[in-house]
Amino acid sequence: MEKIKLIKNAPLEVGDQVMCVRMKDDYSPVPTGVKGVVKKVSEVFGVKQYYVDWKNGSKLALIEGEDQWRKMTTASDSEEENLSES
Repeated sequence: MEKIKLIKNAPLEVGDQVMCVRMKDDYSPVPTGVKGVVKKVSEVFGVKQYYVDWKNGSKLALIEGEDQWRKMTTASDSEEENLSES
């Protein structure tokens, strides 16, 4: 049986599924728990930015070192990792 594995602030690539934990902008239209798909990755002044199409319609980017997210992957029961601590 496969389970969803959530990896805190993992590096992201185009096509990765992600869940917003917290955006530093207090007025962000992307609240905690909203899911999305990474559409583009860029680096601005040495900082990675992950452009995401969010399920709520927003197109805001996640900024490495500022925002918090969880990369969503699938994990089988046979893996020995503790899913709750990833």
